[in-house]
Amino acid sequence: MQLFGEGLMITFTEVAPDLENEFNDWYNREHLNERIDLPGFRRARRYEAIEAEIKYMSTYECVAPSYIGSPTYLDVLSRPSEWSKKIMPQFTKWHRMVARVIADSSRGMGAYLALARFHPEPNLAQDTEAWLTNGILEDLSARTQLTGASAIAVELKLDHRMTRAFGQEPDPMQIPEWGVLVEGTDPNAALVAAQDALGNRMAELSSPGTAPVFETWRFLYANQRLSDNEKA
Repeated sequence: MQLFGEGLMITFTEVAPDLENEFNDWYNREHLNERIDLPGFRRARRYEAIEAEIKYMSTYECVAPSYIGSPTYLDVLSRPSEWSKKIMPQFTKWHRMVARVIADSSRGMGAYLALARFHPEPNLAQDTEAWLTNGILEDLSARTQLTGASAIAVELKLDHRMTRAFGQEPDPMQIPEWGVLVEGTDPNAALVAAQDALGNRMAELSSPGTAPVFETWRFLYANQRLSDNEKA
């Protein structure tokens, strides 16, 4: 099954251990559904880190990138529930990617995910996109124990819109982050395939002072809807 559209937002979140059970209940019972019920949103998935810097990751699939941070989205963001007011200020780690889907060769949903993230030099953006759309994802998807791969690039305009919605000012020196998601039935197979197929070229394209990051995740929970007329 391919991604549900051309927009993808990824959030990485962590809380203190004594809040973790309630945090997961909040995410699964309220927060995920609240986001997936927004116009243009179709599917959300949650993962727990096997090997990653931040413990939890969520992916939100949209018909188009413009739905991320839309007026309706920002209105919901400005009116958090009492449960959200309790949980969200207690995030100890947090990171976000607001992105467009560059390419998608997914064949199905795997129980595990390898995520490769990097910051290409801005003047190499076209080279990076050409590389990612020239068969590399199809080659990954064809490997044993893998169910597909997709590539994304952060859209700074949308990311900055979200940043300002949180009352913050964007970093004027921000370099767009790109990512490749490799799904499979075995986490080590996904990681090894990603490193083998992507590692060297990602390093060549990366901005000075940055290096590719490879992480592994196990699937936790998902919800989806097929149209704006449905409820998750």
